[in-house]
Amino acid sequence: MRKKKHEPLPLLQTGVGTVLSSMAISGFILGFATDQIADTTPLFMLIFGALGVVGGTMKAHKFLMMVPGQKKSDKEQKQRRDKHTTTDD
Repeated sequence: MRKKKHEPLPLLQTGVGTVLSSMAISGFILGFATDQIADTTPLFMLIFGALGVVGGTMKAHKFLMMVPGQKKSDKEQKQRRDKHTTTDD
């Protein structure tokens, strides 16, 4: 028996900015704390901050792809493309 796929809430877009900024800020804070413990220059703060920005961007993109209202033709094209690539092997 197939389970019905639940559609995400349309208000999902409101949390995208919060997720992006919180991941970037937490990366900078963790990097700052690591720099204080290791007594280094702001090397870890820059590294963790960049990782937080990249991770936040990826998470925001994932959230935005889940928003309802995406054209069905795009979904159908992707399914056809996936099916086509798997049968050609």
